[in-house]
Amino acid sequence: MHRYNIFIALILGTCTFIAVAQNPVPRCFDFTWLGPRFTNESVFMNATCQDATRMANGIPCREPLVVSYDGSWPDVHYIWKNYGQHASCVLANNDVCAQFTYYFNGHVENSTYMCTRAVDNMGQAVTSGCYTQVNGSFTTRTCLLLTRGNAILTYTLSVLACLTFLCFLSTLTVDYRTAAQMNTVKVVVKNVPDYGASRERNDLGFLTFDLKTDLSHLFNWNVKQLFLYLTAEYTTTNNELNQVVLWDKIILRGENAVLDFKNMNTKYYFWDDGNGLKGHNNVTLTLSWNIIPNAGLLPNIQAIGQHSFKFPTDYTQTKV
Repeated sequence: MHRYNIFIALILGTCTFIAVAQNPVPRCFDFTWLGPRFTNESVFMNATCQDATRMANGIPCREPLVVSYDGSWPDVHYIWKNYGQHASCVLANNDVCAQFTYYFNGHVENSTYMCTRAVDNMGQAVTSGCYTQVNGSFTTRTCLLLTRGNAILTYTLSVLACLTFLCFLSTLTVDYRTAAQMNTVKVVVKNVPDYGASRERNDLGFLTFDLKTDLSHLFNWNVKQLFLYLTAEYTTTNNELNQVVLWDKIILRGENAVLDFKNMNTKYYFWDDGNGLKGHNNVTLTLSWNIIPNAGLLPNIQAIGQHSFKFPTDYTQTKV
């Protein structure tokens, strides 16, 4: 226990040194989160506040515009670590850090973080607290977070960033491999025009598969989700290595991670770049996953175990 306390003290001492050494200047976050309707796949490049959010009059907006990976609330620690200067403002005298959130029918639409000044109905300066205004289905909520005379925001976020990095090191050596069992149930091949690439006739494989694995133990504090994908690998005279993703799945932390699928269809077409599937006697299925972390690396792991199968020597004429 004594050594553990010394270790914690060294961590906190290191983080404190880092924060103090940065000569912190009081700053606030200064950006607008576009809300749960937008994710990292949304098209919002070059959009202005009005273009992207279609805000009502009086609803603030600050650039940069921010979206999150899955539409959840933004990770402010990540923003501070990677875009701290660009997504923050320096607090002037009598300024406060404020978060202004806009709701419709009880659901958040967007939220803006900013440096500002606040007064009450009597014209007196307000430096703390949260205030809510309801107008029919629309609700606005403002929370004042920090005043100019307190530099703790920069200090706290520096310490949190340091602690996050040190905690990430605790999962750096975790072995995320585990066994998976795969099997093909039905395998056929057709020769049809590939209108997506050209009008030439290419081989198109069809298969159903079984998949069984338990990924529950892969989740820890630093694993938000797993991105699984099933890949077919084979060689042909046209290409030394062919890799085709046939199926994928996202498993969030807290969801069922025990998979036992029977006679599953593929999600994506199994096209060959030519006519290399018919009679091919060595196609290998592998299951892999990306670890999506809270902090740190993005490991790409291949399951222990694979399955090899053959395609028929004749094209099928039946509907599949």
